[in-house]
Amino acid sequence: MEDNIKQLFYKYINGETNVEELKELYDYFGIHENEEWLSRLIQDHLKSETENSDDNQIKQIVDERWNNIHALTGSNKKVKKIWKYWTAVAALLIGVGLVSMYYVITKQEINSKALTSIYGSDVLPPSSSQATLVLSDGRTIQLDSTTNGIQIGGSAIAYENGGLISKTDQVAYATLHVPNGGLYNVMLPDGSKVILNSGSSLSYPIRFDDSIRLVKLIGEGYFEVAKDLKHPFKVETTDRQLVTVLGTHFNVKSYGGELTETTLLEGKVALTSDQTNATVILKPGQQSKFNKNKFETRNVNAEEATAWSKNLFVFNQMTLGEIFKNLERWYDVEFTYPPHLSKEEFMMEIPKDRKLSEILEAISAFVKVTFKIEGRRITVKQE
Repeated sequence: MEDNIKQLFYKYINGETNVEELKELYDYFGIHENEEWLSRLIQDHLKSETENSDDNQIKQIVDERWNNIHALTGSNKKVKKIWKYWTAVAALLIGVGLVSMYYVITKQEINSKALTSIYGSDVLPPSSSQATLVLSDGRTIQLDSTTNGIQIGGSAIAYENGGLISKTDQVAYATLHVPNGGLYNVMLPDGSKVILNSGSSLSYPIRFDDSIRLVKLIGEGYFEVAKDLKHPFKVETTDRQLVTVLGTHFNVKSYGGELTETTLLEGKVALTSDQTNATVILKPGQQSKFNKNKFETRNVNAEEATAWSKNLFVFNQMTLGEIFKNLERWYDVEFTYPPHLSKEEFMMEIPKDRKLSEILEAISAFVKVTFKIEGRRITVKQE
């Protein structure tokens, strides 16, 4: 039995498992008693992929990741765990900074004219950064896709590597647009850093001359705000919420048609609503959603909210519909599914650099749904 499971483990690492084999792994490593053996398999694989590996360091990383997983799965709320324990493999490999065969899309796939999968065609994850910069003087600049971000200086906008984009003598404001399938960084004039997720935009002044540092967000952004007690930093969202901070790390998710969600990692933020005058103050490890004209706050694992910025999907207690919305933005696709689709909540943790079919395969192993990929349209049917 163990020899068979070990073979399946390495088939999974190489991306060769089918649905039945995937489910066999789920069932086997979903048993707590088999967890120690899985840890040994992971450590052996990491050592084989890493030169000059330090056994103690690898063990420490594995142990720390298991602690995070147990914290994640310790919720009293009943959810179905798509990935169970064994898919910690993905997060553990990321934790030591490896680029394993497990993640890499092969050259044959990239060069293939027509990607195929068990669902018909297939969709690769984005392979480069994408963003457009719109300046207040009317110019629209398509940013270099080989760079990851820009920085705003007193007299110029430049790429992170120093390449000049534009002088700012006649520019007062700028808006950074990140399309579906994109991810982009921006350093603001005060030194604050923002990572924008797919389907998002950030509007900001070229110079923070006012007493308040105000930016406007559509979509999702992770903020690391430079501390300045005399000039509070404020983020205005699509539903006219205002996030006020002095210096902190936080994530704001505010896509149109979805509840605005603010998660605090470090510091303190105050949330207010222009519509109802409702207010709430968040502490680290808290998340607030604005629902039915009031703030609903709960304690969470705040790192999950920013996993997207570290190339990882973490869907915690999400319905299939919510998961599909995230996949739509990253893969730039459209899901069509019946209104009576299961409202059951799921857990899923998987790298964002997987082919779409691999994520759908993991879902279909535990949910009675079928998928059909036609170009960038995915049709979902519930059995």
